Amino acid sequence: MIDVRPILDEPPLHMSFSPGTSDRLVVSFAGVGNNRRQVPPVEFARLSHWNGQNNVLYVSDLSRSWMNGPGIAEAVVEAVQGIGARLKLSEIVAIGNSMGGTAALILASLMKVDRVVALVPQFSVHPEVIPGEWRWTHFRDKIAQWRFRESPDLRETGTSVTILHGGSKDELMHAERFPKDAGYRHFIFPHEGHNLARSLHDRGLLSPIVTLSMLGRFPRARRAIRTAGGVSRRRFDQTPIRTL
Repeated sequence: MIDVRPILDEPPLHMSFSPGTSDRLVVSFAGVGNNRRQVPPVEFARLSHWNGQNNVLYVSDLSRSWMNGPGIAEAVVEAVQGIGARLKLSEIVAIGNSMGGTAALILASLMKVDRVVALVPQFSVHPEVIPGEWRWTHFRDKIAQWRFRESPDLRETGTSVTILHGGSKDELMHAERFPKDAGYRHFIFPHEGHNLARSLHDRGLLSPIVTLSMLGRFPRARRAIRTAGGVSRRRFDQTPIRTL
């Protein structure tokens, strides 16, 4: 049983914390979830906590604002910095799926984050940036102010970034917008779609990919990704590969 302690319940933002034994903090951002009336559930709980070794901050946004909600970004940064100061952390890792992946990337643009693991993140849900994106219009149309119109360029931050995308048309419209030369470890799974994380989990392949990426063991993470069917973004762009 993972010890999860609520530390902030001020809608739309909800945060909870699981203490660990190491000096690493994992910030785990929830995605949109399946019930728009409920707070998005915690994701990657067991993978993030890693048998109690990692401290984990779980972040859920009821408004599904992609970090654009008033005060949300500031509250998350304040929470991370507060935990870091209290526990004297040596490294911070951010992880998320879909909207959570985008939020993890945004966090790394606001403060020092050592590594980001983003699964199927949106480059943007702003209608002028990705006009063909319609899946989350219910939430997107309620965003009043766009502080983060698109995913930040992290090439100057020193953050190690791992991004995984499916190869379906609606995923590639985001994947292709991420810079090719930013030093990201960006992989495409040609025969997968937006449910990439679920598919990998069901095949027993998600845990090694996420764990090795979070720990910065990149050669082994790359091998695990290739075993699961992922190819580098560079190879995908250069070689015709049948997708969904």
